[in-house]
Amino acid sequence: MRHLKILLTGLAGLALLAVVMGLLMPSSVKITRGVIVDADSAKVDRYLLEMNEWSKWMPWIDTASGVLIQQQGSSGGPGSALKWKSLDGKREGAITFKGRKPGNLLLAYDFTGMNKAEGGFRIRKISEGRTEVQWFMEYPLKWYPWERFYGIFIDSMIGAVLENGLQNLIRLMGESRPINS
Repeated sequence: MRHLKILLTGLAGLALLAVVMGLLMPSSVKITRGVIVDADSAKVDRYLLEMNEWSKWMPWIDTASGVLIQQQGSSGGPGSALKWKSLDGKREGAITFKGRKPGNLLLAYDFTGMNKAEGGFRIRKISEGRTEVQWFMEYPLKWYPWERFYGIFIDSMIGAVLENGLQNLIRLMGESRPINS
């Protein structure tokens, strides 16, 4: 009986320690990836605003494996959204335009199996015919200790997807090179 009491006390202590450590960790993860595109900023802007083009470069929308795509609202207007669902029903999501600020397109992300997130694109003209594009996302984490610990790995997982999407985008627009982020 004494050993059981020691074991249960130890397990309760470890659980409490995990909760406290989880609460001390950040409540969101900021993910940013960027590229320099050898294209005019107006051209980049058009590609990012035109939802009809997203299926050609957006990494979550894999048209090769079969996906149903639905666009709501006018492309690039506040409240407009692109929703998709894979034919196998495993992947589903929506990206909604929240608005625009000078040099920024603001988005809301809602993907199956993930927390809702916000982010968008920063577009900055570097020189004539060269534009820096940064894709950013702020991914909120719930208070659960395991989710906060999971947050340690989110940057590398989602960051890889953002890098893939940017590489797909620049293939459509011509020669470009990645920047350190």
